Amino acid sequence: MFIRIPVFARRFSSCISHRQTHHQQIEPNASYLHNKGSEPLTKTTLGEVLGQIANKYPERIAVRSVYEDLNLTYEELITKADSLGCALRANGFEKGDRLGIWSHNSAEWIVTLVAAARVGLISVLINPVYEISELGFCIKKTGMKGLMIGNAVNKRNYYNNLKRLIPEVDNSKAGALKSEQFPELSTIISYDKEHLSGVFTFDSLINNKIDNRISKYVSEVRPEDGSIIHFTSGTTGDPKAALDSHFGAVNNSHFIGKRNGFNEDHERICLQAPLFHALGSIVTSLSALSYGATLVLPSPTYNVPATINALLAEKCTSITGTPTMYVDIISQIRNNGDLPMQLRMVLAAGAPCSPQIIRDIQKYLKASSVLALYGLTETTASVFQSLPEDSLDVVAETVGYIQDHVEAKVINECGETVPFGSAGELMVRGYNNMIGYWDEPEKTNNTLAQDGWLSTGDKFTISPDGYGKVVGRIKDIIVRGGENIAPKEIEDLLNTHPDIIESQVVGVPDERLGEDLCAVIRTRDGVSIALDDINKHCSGRLAKFKIPRILKIIDKFPKTESGKIKKYRLKDLIESGKL
Repeated sequence: MFIRIPVFARRFSSCISHRQTHHQQIEPNASYLHNKGSEPLTKTTLGEVLGQIANKYPERIAVRSVYEDLNLTYEELITKADSLGCALRANGFEKGDRLGIWSHNSAEWIVTLVAAARVGLISVLINPVYEISELGFCIKKTGMKGLMIGNAVNKRNYYNNLKRLIPEVDNSKAGALKSEQFPELSTIISYDKEHLSGVFTFDSLINNKIDNRISKYVSEVRPEDGSIIHFTSGTTGDPKAALDSHFGAVNNSHFIGKRNGFNEDHERICLQAPLFHALGSIVTSLSALSYGATLVLPSPTYNVPATINALLAEKCTSITGTPTMYVDIISQIRNNGDLPMQLRMVLAAGAPCSPQIIRDIQKYLKASSVLALYGLTETTASVFQSLPEDSLDVVAETVGYIQDHVEAKVINECGETVPFGSAGELMVRGYNNMIGYWDEPEKTNNTLAQDGWLSTGDKFTISPDGYGKVVGRIKDIIVRGGENIAPKEIEDLLNTHPDIIESQVVGVPDERLGEDLCAVIRTRDGVSIALDDINKHCSGRLAKFKIPRILKIIDKFPKTESGKIKKYRLKDLIESGKL
């Protein structure tokens, strides 16, 4: 994810790594921003915040799970969470123990997250499509004491897969698992209603009476304690386990929700992102719950028709999602005709969003406000986010205004702050930065300097008025004949072609140039596009060396569960001749 120090040393022998040179003077006109905040930071915990909201809005619906036909009021949410939390503590869990959640989106998933926060456990959020080897890595990496697993759905059987990884489950007593491979893991809990060998059912734990020690458990937790672990995408090796504090999660979700306008009225927010991802957990769920909003879950996994049905039937006022999710929704709307949407706000996050997609969102979803958000797993969630009053042009051309109480600067490969408008690596400092990568001090130090500056690995420009713009990922830069080329600039232009739905530009090996540009596109049904069409569309708008010389057409992009396109997989398909 991040450029390593030895790379700098080879290319710039006179430079000292920027990870060791954050003390330099900030010059006039240097790319440095500091938002001192519209209000003070709150020194509290997630458990306390969610308890206060439940007391304020006890009868209001907190979670509406459409596919489960289930409503949970705030009072029911906190009661179930406290019952679960007390049951876990009674079964040997202690403050700081890790509780994994390996499941699709559900009301129970949200109850589990709240329960862990209330009684001081650290939630470890696991991608539900992980294979058993990946699950095993997550369990071992974080030293989990407990694991929540989903009920069987959409051909996913978590319990059967878990038994392949840990066969001892079958012959264990619930809560007393003894595994040679995972010695710290003692407890498995399933959302399934039926009894499974060696496993507690979720219902059996939440039906217990709330222990009168719940207030003690809540008061034991400190704002600086760890709250949630998100795994990085792992595109450059094994995923890293980024640990967020309660302080970071509370305040980031507060300021995200405020910019989204969740503080102004009772919102009904459609959740289409997976809950294991920061877009689902922090940006959507916790920012919604911290303002007493209603979360609407259309389906267990990403499903475009279910999302559209939920928007209409549940009269959703807001929705969050990745750019590719909106591309899919807009494609359905184009095919089905105009729909009576009632959206006040649409937020695009999780991956860079082209200006054309932002404009299409406004046009087809008929939202009063379209907003963008930029952040990383390592920054809790938001670093830049659109302001409610931003024009569509500002939202389309930037990732928003620097978030409250956050510092940002852009540096070159020598660690020097570049002038405003010049491209370089974005560095971030603030309350929202992670505590660190779990059990990986060296990787933490390579990413997060002692003076608090975090290396994002993103190529960025920032402006004196506080707005940021993604130029590309530093590792995605294509070097063609000595020219450094950022794919995003080309993709943004290709996405304006009327017959192109999505595009990706990757570098492919070339004997003479080192790398050449290959455009991979998904077109509208029944449309044929040739390389000459690409050349005509780009000519006069891009320098000739930036115009792709190779074109591939794809029916469906390989994507992660959170909707990001797997660029490395595209390169593999091209280089192997399969595309």
